[in-house]
Amino acid sequence: MGENYVSRIAQLREEKGLTQRQIAETLGVDVSTVRNWEKSREGVKMFVRVARLCELFDCQPVDLFEEERIGDD
Repeated sequence: MGENYVSRIAQLREEKGLTQRQIAETLGVDVSTVRNWEKSREGVKMFVRVARLCELFDCQPVDLFEEERIGDD
């Protein structure tokens, strides 16, 4: 795979009127992680792979996983 990808996360975030900090807090990640996503430094290839999996399986990203419940308290 020799493709290069440019993140649209900053554009989408700004369209929603959200800050990097709001995104980070919502997702439980550090602001630097969001910054890296926006600058196409980290995670973008993973996003592309998830999108391709969804195309292959004709599903949404949430369909690719389920929450594992630990214990029956």
